[in-house]
Order: sequence, then structure tokens, then C-alpha cells
Amino acid sequence: MIEDKKYILSVIIPTRNRETYAYMSVMHILQTTDDDVQVVIQDNSDTNSLINKFENNEFRNRIKYNYSEGVLSFVDNFSKGVEGADGEYICMIGDDDGINPEIVEVVRWAKENGIEAITPEIRLNYIWPNTGISYYKNDNGNLMIVNFNLEARFYDTKKELQKLLDSGGQNYLKYNLVKIYHGIVRKSAMDKVKQVTGRYFGGLSPDIYSSVALSLVIDKVLKIDYPLTIPGVCRKSGAGHSSTGRHHGKLEDAPQLVGHTNYQWSSLVPRFYSVETLWADSALAGFVEMQKDDFVKKFNVSTLSAYCFYNYKEFDEFTEINYNQYCAARKINLIGKKSKLLKGYLVGPLKDLFNRGYNKLTRKKDAVEKFEGIETIDGAEKILSQYLKRKSLSAAIMIEKLNRLNK
Repeated sequence: MIEDKKYILSVIIPTRNRETYAYMSVMHILQTTDDDVQVVIQDNSDTNSLINKFENNEFRNRIKYNYSEGVLSFVDNFSKGVEGADGEYICMIGDDDGINPEIVEVVRWAKENGIEAITPEIRLNYIWPNTGISYYKNDNGNLMIVNFNLEARFYDTKKELQKLLDSGGQNYLKYNLVKIYHGIVRKSAMDKVKQVTGRYFGGLSPDIYSSVALSLVIDKVLKIDYPLTIPGVCRKSGAGHSSTGRHHGKLEDAPQLVGHTNYQWSSLVPRFYSVETLWADSALAGFVEMQKDDFVKKFNVSTLSAYCFYNYKEFDEFTEINYNQYCAARKINLIGKKSKLLKGYLVGPLKDLFNRGYNKLTRKKDAVEKFEGIETIDGAEKILSQYLKRKSLSAAIMIEKLNRLNK
């Protein structure tokens, strides 16, 4: 392996005991990109047998493999991945995900124009075969592509962080924040986070933690409506568990706690684990560890409580205890307590419900295309490539728009 090679992009893949998926994801990236792209495999599996699959591989010199024994937390596995990256820019994906090979062209443009962070819209999703998700008629490998229009805009990250706080830390992907997970960011920005916090990631959900932390050190993020990665879902993934109803429970049973000792759960978040509470806790951890207590004071506990009451009635006791303690500590009277919670419902889960219905009614019939019988992530990327050609879309056209925007 060439140790002193300088890469423009490192694609980081943390993995644990999903050797088959990880191997296919890595090979897909190596086969569709050039020598400017490095793949960093951060492996915390029970054995290091994954690397044997790459022995005598023609792309071996572009692989950075690190094996960590013992059980690491998600956070530590992500952090070690960043530590091993040699690229000027980094992008992190899961071991069941893929990329649009055009990502390299966009990163080159970012370097030439001094752009610190690019957040692409998520416009497609690949479901591996035999995942157990009932959304599709046949569980044989499904790809969904939502139309996109190549829009591009710079956003003030601090204003977007305020929106996240107003939402109680929910639906963070709809805000225009910096992302390393399925996003692009200069590694030097991640280094700034580590200088303040002592580590690259924290909380229990490293993707939202890093979005908060990076958005605190980067003032502007470029959002583009063009897919550069392919999110995947396999049966063993967290998204797969969530879709099949296996992603909430007692806090002490949270799989995200594995590898953590004496983790300090936020006092502003009900003590059970779910997508909503993990997002809220990890977002708050990002603000706290970046020493931004002024942001923490603006966190909307009422909206978070509304989401918890609405979605997890079996944990009403935990939500009620947490909300009562919050209101008591701030001397919020009964009327104020109820009115804030009502507003939380209106701007939180009820607004989401309305938006989902509205979007479904107004979405054009041809806005979504679905494909099935796709066995691997490589096959999903080929379908995407064909889709782009058919629609006369490309990264080159996207970059033309970016050049006009960046004048």
C-alpha cells in the first residue's frame, strides 16, 4: 500500500460482522472510481477475515484497512475511520451503501472553489434482497429514485441549527446542515471538532452529532439536489430494524449503548430509546461538547415531548416524568405547560402528518420510479447511471450550475 499517497477523497466505511455487504460496497467504489479515491475500512468485526478478500486485489493500494479488536461503540468505530482517512475531503457511508461515481467530479470542483462542505439531497434508496421490509411487493432487491432538479444553494448553518433546536432535535435531515454521513466535508473541519471536543464523534448517533458539531465550525454549507451516494438497507442494518418495528425500547437495552461506559443521557430527553430520543440526545451532546450552552437553552423540550407522546404511548410515563421535571425546573405553570405541549403537537407530529398527506396528494405520478430484482449495490448504481442518461442529467451539468452560483 502507498502510505504517502494524497487522495482528494476518502470514502470511509465503518463495519461490524457484515462482511458480505462490506466487500461488495468496497469493490463497487473501487471499480467505479479512479486513483484519487481511497476507501477506508474501519472493521470492528469478531474477526479480521474481511481483509483476506482483498488479498492480491488490483485495487489493494487504495484500501486503508484498520481492524479493532473488542466491541467498539458506533461512535468509536466512526471516529477511528476518520482517523485513518488520508483524503482532503471525506465522505462516510454504511457498509450496505454505495456511491454515484460522479462524486469525484463534484469533490474536485469543491477543492478548486474552496468549498468546505456539500450536502446532497437523498433522492434514492436501495433495499437489499431478503430484508424483511413489507413496503415493496417483492423482497428481491428494490431501488426507489425520486426526481431531482439540480437546484443548488448556500445555507447559513447557524440558522439551520436554530430550526433543529425548535423541532426538538427531530427530522434533522430536512434541515440544511453539514453532513459527513452521506455528505462531503473537508477533513480539516473534522479536525476542528476534535480540537474542541477531544474526539471526532460523540453522543449515541454519530451522524446527527457530527452534523451539529460540523455546522458549528462551518458557517456555510452548499446543498445540492443531485444524488452522490446510494443509501442502502439490509436486514442487519438499523434502518432495517426500524422498518420492521425493532427500533425502540428501554434505554438500558439500546444497542447504541454497546461499547459505552457510564454514558450520560441528556436530562432534557425522556429515558427510553427510539429514533426520536436518540436524535435529540445526540444533537444535544454535540452542542454541549462543542461548548455551546447558549444553543442548549433554546432546545424545544415541548416539541420533543409531543413526538414521544404521539409515537410511543407505552413510554408515556417516561415522557411525562421528563416533561414535568423540565417545566418545574423552569417554573412553568399548568397553563403554560399545556399550551407549550399543544404547540409542540401542532408544529411537530401533526405538522409532519399533514405534510406527508399533502406531499402524497400533490406528488406527480412520475415523480418516483421503482425498480426491483436488483441483487447488489453495484446493480443499484448501474440503474442510477441509466436513469441519469435517460433524463439527460449529469454531474457536469450540476457543476455548470454551481459555477454560476459561485460567481
